[in-house]
Amino acid sequence: MTIPAVTVEFAFSIGAGTTGYLYLDDTSRGKLGTGTLAPDNLWVDLSHPALSLDISRGSQRFDGPTVRYEASRATYVLDNSDRSLDPTNLAGPYVAAGVTQVTPMRGVRSRATWAGVTYALFRGFVDDWQINWDDPWSDATVHCTDGVKVLANYNGVAVGAVGAGDDTGARIGRLLDNAGWPATDRALDAGNTTVQATTLAANTWTETLLTADTEAGEVYVDGSGRVVFRRRQASQLDARSSTSQATFGDGPGELIYESVKVAYDDTQVRNVVRISRVGGTQQIASDAASQAQYLNHSWERSDLIMQTDAEAANYAGYVLFQNKDAELRFTELVINPHADETNLFPQVLGRELGDRITVKRRPPGGGAVISRDCFIRGIKHTLKDKRWKTTWTLQSAAKYSFFTLDNAILGVLDSNALGF
Repeated sequence: MTIPAVTVEFAFSIGAGTTGYLYLDDTSRGKLGTGTLAPDNLWVDLSHPALSLDISRGSQRFDGPTVRYEASRATYVLDNSDRSLDPTNLAGPYVAAGVTQVTPMRGVRSRATWAGVTYALFRGFVDDWQINWDDPWSDATVHCTDGVKVLANYNGVAVGAVGAGDDTGARIGRLLDNAGWPATDRALDAGNTTVQATTLAANTWTETLLTADTEAGEVYVDGSGRVVFRRRQASQLDARSSTSQATFGDGPGELIYESVKVAYDDTQVRNVVRISRVGGTQQIASDAASQAQYLNHSWERSDLIMQTDAEAANYAGYVLFQNKDAELRFTELVINPHADETNLFPQVLGRELGDRITVKRRPPGGGAVISRDCFIRGIKHTLKDKRWKTTWTLQSAAKYSFFTLDNAILGVLDSNALGF
């Protein structure tokens, strides 16, 4: 049994800011013209054979009806037997001018290398250092949060209203610019919806989420620390979402999994949808057959910032179409990569939020194979006692197969107006 080579590195020498530098080993930040060459001692590797980690990215539970990801978090347990990570040890290696560098908000990154390929697992900032003593042993438990922490702590200074007609990707770029978020640390689609003007006075992350919600898109910080915005058409047009990237099952030729959770309930049913844009008139979409089957399950937003009521009406129809019926779905997939290390480690390390996979389950006692295409909406890695486990939160991709870019959805939506 083997595990990937894992590195956990901290930026002790320059404080919280690790952006704006050129990194020779980074495919994006290593490009000429992206910054000043990073100092050799910027990243300090604190990996240890006894390292344990927990990394959670995306949504650990998906209830819909739109995609909203949580901040990524990481917890590392590191060797502190020499007190090097004890902030009270001013004789330790991470001290400058008599002041400890073991502080909150230090940059942190972790990566895993398998079969010569290096995968980014997490990049963010330290929340706290918890020093634990169990004589003669000591370790440090380090809790970390990704760049959402920075953006959620930034409130803009009000300006005259700007950006009327921005597409949603451009608006998120405007918000990141206002917060001083580096251009090298973002990957933003051009959005399919245009939005109202902003004064930039709101909390940056709150307004970023509102913009993504108005698009019915996705926004998150990836494992490399970059803010990613995906337009709503990404589920249809991006290959990693429109085409299944791997098949997991319990049959021959399928990638093995440890367990899968199945749900068939009403938690995602929405059959009365009320949508109001700011300054607009409420638009209602409802489905009588669904109400007769499941009774009323309402969902409402009155804060979205699309420019027209027609877009708000299409948004309501879209949410209704996606959620008016209960669906038997897979909600979670647990993978033990040690069961097939050659084939499974590239999957658990390489899959990203929004990737499409196929999951198959053969019911005990026989019967037809249950097969569902799913989007990965949450990723959780756990490494302890040299054993790796990965858990994916899943969303059914079935409804995304029924609508096209150019035609109305079952007569419900004007897809050209909304861009579906």
